[in-house]
Amino acid sequence: MRIWILNHYASPPDRPVGTRHYDLGRVLAKQGHDVTIFASGFSHFTLREERLRRNECVRTEDVDGVRFVWLRTVPYARNNGRRALNMLSYSVSAIWAQGRMKRPDVVVGSSVHLAAVAAACLIGRVRRVPFVFEVRDLWPQTLVDMGALKDDGAITRALRGLELFLYRRARVVISLLPKAADYIVHLGIPAGKVVYIPNGIADDGTRRQALDEGAAELLARIEELRRSGSLVAGYVGSHVRANSIDTLIEGARTLRDRGVRNIVFVFVGDGMERQRNEQLARQHGLQNVIFWAAIPKCSVPAVLKALDVTLFSLRDISVFRYGLSCNKLFDYLASGRPVISACAVTDMPVRESGGGICIPPEAPEAVADALVQLAAMDAAGRQAMGERGRRWVYEHHGATALAGRFLDALVQAQG
Repeated sequence: MRIWILNHYASPPDRPVGTRHYDLGRVLAKQGHDVTIFASGFSHFTLREERLRRNECVRTEDVDGVRFVWLRTVPYARNNGRRALNMLSYSVSAIWAQGRMKRPDVVVGSSVHLAAVAAACLIGRVRRVPFVFEVRDLWPQTLVDMGALKDDGAITRALRGLELFLYRRARVVISLLPKAADYIVHLGIPAGKVVYIPNGIADDGTRRQALDEGAAELLARIEELRRSGSLVAGYVGSHVRANSIDTLIEGARTLRDRGVRNIVFVFVGDGMERQRNEQLARQHGLQNVIFWAAIPKCSVPAVLKALDVTLFSLRDISVFRYGLSCNKLFDYLASGRPVISACAVTDMPVRESGGGICIPPEAPEAVADALVQLAAMDAAGRQAMGERGRRWVYEHHGATALAGRFLDALVQAQG
């Protein structure tokens, strides 16, 4: 099957971003399928053009059998009008680039933003092939619940209209969120049209792993901290508002104020909130917090295994009642390290697996309490907890099985 996937932010594991479609595509390519991913060369995380030379508008690259089509998009530095132009330019570039390529058998439009999905819908109509809508984030509901859009605003109404149109036009709707079907069916979409396929973890032992210079330096720093007797708790991911990193920083402040000196926080990653988070740590005069630049996805497993504890947090936003499927959470569990999960999601993988401690969202005191509890355990106790999470994630979220379900959804769309 010739499969096209429009995912603005897709990447292979040489960058610090999610690799869902690379992981699924690599499995399907090995089975003989032809997988093409249309992605932007401009990185949302580093805010730089990373894939295209100055005179290039499009470039094709084969990565482990998966074809990436890198597209030129409008650069931006903040969440303003230029970011909206970036989204629109991605869609225009994808529509233009696909005109030179052989007709696919199916085209998948993957949110976050709806412009990418609309482009996939249009391509499906022009090429006369089935269109599949993959929902990674519920737009515009997420923006409304985060306060970025007014519930009754003109932009929100326009996005809701586009969202409903795309749900209706899609042959199949793939949801990464376990309870998103409730939201989608409430809009009048038949339940049989919605398929749940979460994120997962590469499970065949062949996914590339490597250490870049920054990750190697970080490993040395973590090892130094551990030799000094510190328990090292780490967050590896993007600094965005939804991830509530300020809660973790306040947890570090709580420990400092309690006189706990043997627990260190390491924050690895970049994003629009990083400067604000660093400023918060400086304001509190925290000596138990370290910030480190983003590392490539292929370096993440080694860094996570070097930690004693991993940290996951989300703001208390009502849209999370539909669940979540977060790449970094599965990476955390796969590392075999205990996870402290500070969020309100009820069907939390950490709770299901027994691979860590679940605490309320936006509760720094609870963060501190959980870390003290884990620090009081011996290494064998923490290892046993982490191992439960590792076994669970490979059993329930292995990429090979998920790729089979993804392919079944595409076959359903064809028939």
